[in-house]
Amino acid sequence: MKMLTSLLAIKRFREGQAETAMRQRRESLAQAEQQRIAAEELLARLLAEGVIAEQRLYADLCSRLVLQAEIEDVRLQVAALRQREQHQQDARDAAEREQEAAQQHFDEARQRHREAARQTSKFIEISSSFAATEALESERREDLEMEEAASAGRERENSNSTDAENP
Repeated sequence: MKMLTSLLAIKRFREGQAETAMRQRRESLAQAEQQRIAAEELLARLLAEGVIAEQRLYADLCSRLVLQAEIEDVRLQVAALRQREQHQQDARDAAEREQEAAQQHFDEARQRHREAARQTSKFIEISSSFAATEALESERREDLEMEEAASAGRERENSNSTDAENP
């Protein structure tokens, strides 16, 4: 029984570790999701600001007589806007990949926790079954001892009554 108790303690410890790991993975997943959402929001804001900025730059060019260098400056500014948007799109894509990886790690940790809980449950059943069998065996031994004691008492009574008849 002591061995089963020790094994059950080990199984509970492992289940606790698996639960802790699952909780940590859940937190990592939540952080990754928040980072992805923030990256998407920033990308949407940059795209909207980029459209407005580009329209403003071109409207300024169209409103007056400009030099070739000013047109080139506007092109460079628009290219910088596009580059900034592309960097943010890359950051969003990276955040999505991190979230997918975090989701996979969480799913794996949840599966390990389920398996550890199943193993613990199995050992609880085995331990309970063993304890019940042991209790029945102990009860049987007590009954045998009581029968032996009663039998010995009857033998003494029989022997005493036989001695009393043969004086």
